[in-house]
Amino acid sequence: MLFLAIMGLIIFLLALFSVLYARQSGGGWKFLTFVTVLSALVTGYATFKLPYWPYNQTSKSSKSAASSSSSSSTSKTTSLSSSQAVFNEDSEKQAAATTKLKEDNILKQLKSNYQSIGTVAFSKADKTYTITPTGKKYISSLKTIKEHPTDNKKAISTITTNFESLSKSLKKNLAAGYTITLLEPGTTNTLLSLKDGKVVTSNFE
Repeated sequence: MLFLAIMGLIIFLLALFSVLYARQSGGGWKFLTFVTVLSALVTGYATFKLPYWPYNQTSKSSKSAASSSSSSSTSKTTSLSSSQAVFNEDSEKQAAATTKLKEDNILKQLKSNYQSIGTVAFSKADKTYTITPTGKKYISSLKTIKEHPTDNKKAISTITTNFESLSKSLKKNLAAGYTITLLEPGTTNTLLSLKDGKVVTSNFE
């Protein structure tokens, strides 16, 4: 713009002198007058657009501030996203720790409640609590029921009902998806298995 302003000014002065000369000599001064006016307008426009004037500096500052604000906003958004990711990660860790604590407490309680009839183990991989009969009286009772299921339907119903209540308790106090399994004495075969209060496997007969 500075170059255009200088060139416009030079042309304006030359045209102005030419007009004055043409007027005195009686030549074609009208065309020269047009050139003078046009060069004056160009010079004025170029001078107006120079960056040295206060209003142009204010506009430039505003654009710079807007750009800075946009960058700051982007930075804050990025920072917020990072904070959100950390928060979610911490929440997941806390939830996992809470679940593990519940699983351990229930295992401890089951071991205490069933210590007279057997041992209790927990598999986190398949969310299963397994009761292995070790008490002599309980083993004898299960073998009798297994050998004579028809004569012991009431006993089978009682055992099943008790384990249904236990399975429902697991769902209520822990979460859905956990299984409680009773093994057949002396084997690794499932005698009774329940999940979320419903029988999955029953091998009494």
